[in-house]
Order: sequence, then structure tokens, then C-alpha cells
Amino acid sequence: MSITGALFSGLQVPPANFIMVNTKGKRFVDEYGSRDQLSQAAIDNGGLFYLIADENIKETAYNTSQEKIDAQVEAGTLFRADTLEELAEQINIDPAVLVETITNYNSYVDAGYDPEFDKGAFDLKVEKAPFYATPRKPAVHHTMGGLKIDTKAHVINKNGQTIKGLFAAGEVAGGLHAGNRLGGNSLTDIFTFGRIATDTAIAEYLG
Repeated sequence: MSITGALFSGLQVPPANFIMVNTKGKRFVDEYGSRDQLSQAAIDNGGLFYLIADENIKETAYNTSQEKIDAQVEAGTLFRADTLEELAEQINIDPAVLVETITNYNSYVDAGYDPEFDKGAFDLKVEKAPFYATPRKPAVHHTMGGLKIDTKAHVINKNGQTIKGLFAAGEVAGGLHAGNRLGGNSLTDIFTFGRIATDTAIAEYLG
């Protein structure tokens, strides 16, 4: 969900460790929600949002080094400031609103309860400078719908009949993940049904 179209810009960290705010500086969703919930909430809030974190976030960041962070700040794909007020100004948010949002969130971490969105997991507060804001927008990186197939990877028409000589595997085939794909399942999907499609084609046409 990168604003640049790249899937891995900014700080890549577990959702227990950051806050999501809209362009008004307010939280708008449970950061620990499912992908479809997060994306819809972002769309409902205008698309653009920010992941807010502090210096401690680096301890839990994926594939991140100080050099990479500095390069992204220089490139403008990651914002960094010594105070929350300065960070808010960089991303055109009212500093008072962002500070209030962060103060409230930190109190939820202390209490172990989020009365706004009932977030289910807290690990870090946002309290140690420098502070970071990673811009994000929802982006399509996996399709959930597609051609209906049977267990042999045959494509099925609207009458429930297989279409001779037509097979499908991977994201082009629908119905395998229900309403929300689990991370990594797209790979097992294409490997499994790609192999099944190959075996079926060989058995039916070359066997």
C-alpha cells in the first residue's frame, strides 16, 4: 500500500508497532485489522494515510538499516523529524491534532485497551525521537476473483461444465481464498494448481 507504487517503501513493521493516521492527523481504523478492512477504511478517508512511529521502531523493522532509512528520507518516501510537531508540519497535518492523537494512543498502550478501535495488540508507544511518517495508499497487488476451476484445474463455465483444453492456476483462478487472502497463499496457490494443471493436461492430452 505504498504511495509510490512500491510495495516495500518506508518502514516495514508489525501493525502492533505503529499508528495509522489520516491526512487530518487522526486514527481511523484498528491497525491490526485485515487487509480488506484497512484498505476500505483508507479509501473512506481519502486514500492517503501515514504510518507513525518513533526511533524504537527500527528494532522491529523488516529488512531495514540506518542507511536505507536515510536514503528513503532523502528520496521523500519516508519523513523524519525530531518532534511530533515538526513531523506534522512536514506532512501538512495540524501539529496539535497529531500530538493529541499520539498522546491518546500512548495512553491506550499503557492501559492495554483501545477504546476507539479496540486494537488487539500493542507493543510500542510513539515517544522517542526521531519520529517517522511513512505515506501509504491502498494498491492492488493481488486479485481475489477470477475463473472458476475444479480440483483438476479445469476452467468451469457458467453452466457448471468444464471447458475442454482450458486450465487456470494462480491469481487468474477465483474462489480459493474466500473474502481475504492469507499472506503467502498466492504462492502456494500457483505452485499447487500449476502442477495440478500440468499433470491433468498431460494425462488428458498426452497420456
